[in-house]
Amino acid sequence: MSLFVAKVKNVLSGDTVVLVPSKTAQFPAPERVLTLSYVRANDSFAAKEYLRNLLIGKEIKFKVNYKNPQTGREFGDVQAPIFKSLIQYLLEKGLVKLKDNFSENDGDIYYDLKEVENSAKLNNLGVWNTTSSENIELVSLTENIINKSQKYPIKAIVEKVISGDRVVARIIVKENQHVSTALLLAGIKAPRTDDVNQPAATTKVAQQAKAFVEDKLLTTKAELTVSIVGESQTGVPIALIHHSSGNNIHEKLLEQGLGEIVDWQSTMIGSSAMGGLRRAEQTAKALGKGLYANSTRPSGGSTAGSGVSSKSLKPGSTIENVQIAKVVNADTLVIRLPHSEEELTVQLASIRGPRPNDTTITSDHQKQQALVSTAREFVRHQVIGKTGTIFIDGYRNENKELGFDARFLVSFKYNNNIDLSETLVQNGWATVIRHNKATSHERSLNWDRLIEIEEEQKKQAKKGLFTSGDITKVLTVGTRVIDASENFAKAKTFFNGFKQKGRISGYYVEFVPSINRVKLFNPKEGLKLTLILGGLTNERSEALGEQGVKFLNKKFLQRAVEFDIYDTDKIGSFIGNLYASNNSLSPVQVNLLEQGLTKTHEIAINANSFAGELIKAEESAQSSKKGVWAGYDPAKAKAELDQTAAKLNELNLESLKPKFFDVEIVDVDNTGVVSFHHLDGATVAKFGDFKKKFNDFHLKLPSASTQSVDLPHNLTKAPKKGELVSAKFAENSKYYRAKVVNFDKASNKYEVKHLDFGNVDKVPLNSLRLLPAQFNLQAFPVFAHTATLQNLRLPPKTPTDYLTDALYALEDLTFEKKLVISALPSSNPSVEYEGIFYDAEESLKDSTYTINKQLVSEGWAIVDTKNVKPPVKDYVNELVTVQNKAKSQHSGCWEFGDVSFDDEDTF
Repeated sequence: MSLFVAKVKNVLSGDTVVLVPSKTAQFPAPERVLTLSYVRANDSFAAKEYLRNLLIGKEIKFKVNYKNPQTGREFGDVQAPIFKSLIQYLLEKGLVKLKDNFSENDGDIYYDLKEVENSAKLNNLGVWNTTSSENIELVSLTENIINKSQKYPIKAIVEKVISGDRVVARIIVKENQHVSTALLLAGIKAPRTDDVNQPAATTKVAQQAKAFVEDKLLTTKAELTVSIVGESQTGVPIALIHHSSGNNIHEKLLEQGLGEIVDWQSTMIGSSAMGGLRRAEQTAKALGKGLYANSTRPSGGSTAGSGVSSKSLKPGSTIENVQIAKVVNADTLVIRLPHSEEELTVQLASIRGPRPNDTTITSDHQKQQALVSTAREFVRHQVIGKTGTIFIDGYRNENKELGFDARFLVSFKYNNNIDLSETLVQNGWATVIRHNKATSHERSLNWDRLIEIEEEQKKQAKKGLFTSGDITKVLTVGTRVIDASENFAKAKTFFNGFKQKGRISGYYVEFVPSINRVKLFNPKEGLKLTLILGGLTNERSEALGEQGVKFLNKKFLQRAVEFDIYDTDKIGSFIGNLYASNNSLSPVQVNLLEQGLTKTHEIAINANSFAGELIKAEESAQSSKKGVWAGYDPAKAKAELDQTAAKLNELNLESLKPKFFDVEIVDVDNTGVVSFHHLDGATVAKFGDFKKKFNDFHLKLPSASTQSVDLPHNLTKAPKKGELVSAKFAENSKYYRAKVVNFDKASNKYEVKHLDFGNVDKVPLNSLRLLPAQFNLQAFPVFAHTATLQNLRLPPKTPTDYLTDALYALEDLTFEKKLVISALPSSNPSVEYEGIFYDAEESLKDSTYTINKQLVSEGWAIVDTKNVKPPVKDYVNELVTVQNKAKSQHSGCWEFGDVSFDDEDTF
């Protein structure tokens, strides 16, 4: 019987799926509903959910055994890489039963399937497990559930897509309490697919919208959550649906022009989310997508032709597509003219922001400076990087006596015609200038409206400069600004905190002094710092400095960014990576290198976790001969590189030879780092002597005096992180040398790492003692050594936990055995060696046996083919062959095909 290839679009029950062609020119794609032959699933959520997680969105093969001529319903079976028959696969797990009317008359297949079902019965699997039963209660959507979802979005499963703005979903309120309901996608209205009166083009968009939502929300295993924000006039709940990827399905749908914004839902959704929807809709309109494909796009403005120049500007001119490049203060902007790289400083007409020397609001200079910064921050948040329309109201000539530069006086509109001047006055961050005859030509055309707004705000006396009472209540920038990069000593106090946070947000680029250095500022915390872009050269001759600074200013000046820190320099600057946004996977350095604006630093790049990407970006610029690589000669560069490599090879040849030790494994941590003891006679004797002396010392009653050197001393004060102590091990009540690594507030216990055994334990304060000086690390170096498996990586913990099984497998292969390690120095500074472990007993049976190879063959380790050192090249090649076999057999972590890691940089 013929097999067909299809994609699983939906799962209707534990035995029925909806299929669509994997490749088809038809739109919308035709659907086929296939029910499994011979079996039936009980009407349970668990069975349906199991099948959904197994097949949704997957490409499968199927066959049709029978088609009911009256109903057209099709019955058949499904094949996938992990099973040849879905019928048999589900029977084995007890998720379906054979139908009552299925008998010997149906042929030999009856006996085969009956045997499988009987096996499931004997093992009490699935529906045959009489001790467990599904007890899911379908409840109504209550006010309590709605309020809860707004605070903490609730998990949901989209079971059907009705149209681009309406779905049927199952909301998992509790494990045994669900809500099944239709939901409207908040803020969106998509055209109907069944409206015969609408144009054909609109119907096509409706079908595209439905297909888009099906692809993102129905045909996916990604976790979805919902927040119910209200209900429609007909009582249908309105929901924000959150995708685990962080992508906003509402915005994405609008970006494609597949729907329109529903204005009346704005108060339900909130201004922040609504702003994102409006920007998405604007994008669709600007690009003429979907519903806006035939609409008239903006012409570009009266003077927005190619190459607008400041010399051609005059009062009365309108310039569209102007971008805000910099906010100087609340009323002064630097704009970038369209179709041009020219930047021009302009001032908002009839508007005056707070000045540092003003005393009308406060005579406290620090508060006044904070007021100036707060007003500037408000404007920066509103318009930096945004494109809008400038109308030139007037021109002010230079006045040297008053310190005024010549300026165009303008009004700026952005984001659906929002007037920046109105917004400033409405929020109290600027006052309106009362013009006289001398300045009447500088008056804004919108002056009357500005005055009206100002008077209203003065009466309310609640915002910004118009606030009555303590002005500090409206300040968003502190009166004190700290420079974390002021000097090395100050930078050192901030370093650990920055490093532990990982990627840090809340900062923007305040200034770009050079191509590899930016100054960042966090107005909320009043903290600034200097960030060196890690991995880039410091040599000015190896970078296009002026072009690089111009690029950084254009893309990132005063824009919100993220960064991480991994080092400092000697003068207080921090070294790390700069990211354009929270969605950026690669740092800004990659862009600079791809465009050939700079080069990598041969040594510094090795400390950067993105070293591979930076090198690849530089190689791309080299091959394209961009920027600093315009005169690059690959042959000459290769010859120089080969010569240097040959010299380095001679120097490092000795260090690349592996060392062999007899060892005993004493610990395997949760990342796969192995701790071991040397078993040579001298070390064993020294360790035995140390343990006896250390144990005998701690058998003595502790002294109350901290000055005693002959008696132990209990800690009475909390130890600091990193402090060396003597820690009691609960299992045998003996003391061991340890380092404090953390404090768990929940249990009020200290997390300590036993230095001589590698294991981590949690103990109370009364189990810690001062480490005696005679047993410090100078007198007795640490006896536990660490290693990672040479060029191997353990499988991930998510989305399926293969890591735990891999750790168990590694422990089974290594614990309580005398092993040999072939060790090379580790590239990880926190680990001593990269090793290949040999088991002597197993090696007698198979001379090629290694523990590393065995882990790979069982599918519990993944080969890392990056940074293969010459001595282990053949070893890695052999492991790759073994891994391919494990993949083909779906062993271990390969049971469902390839595995994926959340963070590829940990490889």
